[in-house]
Amino acid sequence: MTKKVGFFVNTSKEKAARVVAKVSKWLRKEGVIPLIPDEQAAALGIPLTGMSTAQMVAESELLLVLGGDGTLLSAAHTPGIENVPILAINIGHLGFLTDASLEELDSTLEATLRGEYRIEHRMMLEVVVNSQSPKPFRAFALNDVVIRHYTRLIELDAYIDGEPFIPYNADGLIIATPSGSTGYSLSCAGTIVAPQLKAILLTPIAPHSLTVRPFIAHGDAEITVKMHSADEDVDIFVDGQRDTHRLAREADIKIRKAERTIQLIRSRSHSYYRALREKLMFGGFLRK
Repeated sequence: MTKKVGFFVNTSKEKAARVVAKVSKWLRKEGVIPLIPDEQAAALGIPLTGMSTAQMVAESELLLVLGGDGTLLSAAHTPGIENVPILAINIGHLGFLTDASLEELDSTLEATLRGEYRIEHRMMLEVVVNSQSPKPFRAFALNDVVIRHYTRLIELDAYIDGEPFIPYNADGLIIATPSGSTGYSLSCAGTIVAPQLKAILLTPIAPHSLTVRPFIAHGDAEITVKMHSADEDVDIFVDGQRDTHRLAREADIKIRKAERTIQLIRSRSHSYYRALREKLMFGGFLRK
């Protein structure tokens, strides 16, 4: 049986402190130790434990994420988190990556502690930037890697497994996982990809050509993106702005499937296709 449950909480949510207090009390009653790192405990107004986030992850047998997709993405960037199953509960708005709503928290957590769940391994990307800067940039993405300029077009050359693919003349380029296919990539007309697939999506941002379209590469491909030129306004963003890097002139960016995955707990009632219909209104239409 699970003995220690770690918390990742969006402390900016008004209901967060109340939910954490209620869940912690219930866990202790069940003989489970809740672990809350000091940074979050201070924001929630509860006693400090002297525990760092890294210690919490290392000691936990299960992680409870209370927030939305942004909270889950932030948690995914914590070292070692790939070794611990994550139960994500939506106490925010959309919560597409989460398993259940706040109203379903009690029943979902009870079932999880009884072992009534499955693990969904979500693919991640590894990105390495070798540029003129002294220290290369390296990060991991659960959703996407974005190269972009906010005020003008940039020119990029993309290669797949070392072979020239296409040049991009666009505001930027999104390289996404199947998890990220329902995020920024979708907003830029990218294709939705089932999360079980191993694939890498290349989605241009506002391309200056009608012939440039989103493309899905196989999951074991190595994507290389080369800058024609760069200035102070071209950046690379990993999972939003969880990790960022300013691109130097002639930067060389390599992106491939990471060895690590994120373990998302899925309750028996969870349905990816229902989430598409209900949260993204997939296939819906207006009726008078």
